[in-house]
Amino acid sequence: MLRFALGGLRAGPASFAGPAVALLLTVAVITLFGSLVLTAADGGGDERLAMIGGAFGEIAMLMALFVVANTLSFSVRQQAREMVLLRTSGATPVQVKRLVRYEVLLLALLVSPPGWLLGGWGARWFLAELAARDLAPVDAVVPWSPWPPLAGTAVTLLVGAGASKIAARRTVVDRPAAAMARTAGADRLGLLRGLAGVLALGGTVPLLLLTARQPVEKAAQSALLGSLLCMIVAGLLGPALARPAVALLGLPFRLAGARHRGDGGGALAAQNLRGNAHRLSSALIPIALLVGLSTTFAAVTGTLQQVAPPGAQAESDVWLRGVELAMLAGFGAVATVNTLVSLTAARRREYALLALTGATRRQLMRMLGSEAVLTAGAGVLLGLLVAAPMSCAFALAATGSALPVVPLGSFGPVVLGAVALTVLTVLATGARATSRLNTSEAAAQ
Repeated sequence: MLRFALGGLRAGPASFAGPAVALLLTVAVITLFGSLVLTAADGGGDERLAMIGGAFGEIAMLMALFVVANTLSFSVRQQAREMVLLRTSGATPVQVKRLVRYEVLLLALLVSPPGWLLGGWGARWFLAELAARDLAPVDAVVPWSPWPPLAGTAVTLLVGAGASKIAARRTVVDRPAAAMARTAGADRLGLLRGLAGVLALGGTVPLLLLTARQPVEKAAQSALLGSLLCMIVAGLLGPALARPAVALLGLPFRLAGARHRGDGGGALAAQNLRGNAHRLSSALIPIALLVGLSTTFAAVTGTLQQVAPPGAQAESDVWLRGVELAMLAGFGAVATVNTLVSLTAARRREYALLALTGATRRQLMRMLGSEAVLTAGAGVLLGLLVAAPMSCAFALAATGSALPVVPLGSFGPVVLGAVALTVLTVLATGARATSRLNTSEAAAQ
């Protein structure tokens, strides 16, 4: 089975690019912050360094694990048809699950060495920047130790194995014919998923109340953790949230299409997304993750700037938040690009059918562009909804008012960047997917 896993990685390296980057960043992040904590414990730092390493590492690791689980689960679901073909050729469910697990474990081992190097370099750079801002001793040095890299690989392996097992389970438990019929609706909201989403939503309530009553520094950390929990809720309830979002944001596109007696781009895109809300939810969650957490960071930073007295300490806090925001935005961007590329490229048969009915490549690209704008808008809207509760709770703890301060200088680029990333990724992937599409190829498919 190990040989088959190696063959799968060699045969389709492009399909594993997204999970590979997510695993690489996870190993690097755990190595980085583990090295900082070890520096403080080894006597090369002080209590502030240990607190920064622990607090940053906690948020970054949770974010990394969420992105890895999301990316790997989606990647495995994209291989559902291949798994079903293996089942029909005689492979047992245990063998299929073992194959998927080996693929993920091999991928994690392959990206570990560069992840160790990246994490070690990041730890030294981060420590130097902290020392320059008087947040760590000037003579602090990151000691060499095998434990942070090994911990990064071990945690990443555990998460990868768990995510692949959960993602593959739905395909292998059914009979091959039933599993093939369910691949198209793998993202639909089931009873257990909906129940888990409702329970997670209930869990945000006590955390929301706790955040509003804590001291400012603890409230900031609770707000970020709460936003991650809200993100999990959005991920679980995504199919139920996607349809009303698209119905609301797609109204202008449908009106424009009706005015022009049918439009080959916007109206078709709005109608298409409404009918495939389960598919859209896979694209919405990474965008909402990027926007939601970035907005929470912007709100926390802006509110802290308002209540904190001016000085070097306030500037250092803002810098720390900026570094953490950039790191989390990187994870969100990886998840967004991976999901959008996979979803757009997987629709070649749909493009072929539209070409058979008379749609030109220009009309297909207009449809994809409109879909990308709608998807980005819905993701931004969902991200703002994710950020709002914890941002307001933190503002209440810091200022006594439930209205947070969100600086446009940091918030605007996040939203515009998420929209630009979505549109450019979809258009670039769609252009490649439709580049050789013509009537004869459509008929062949």
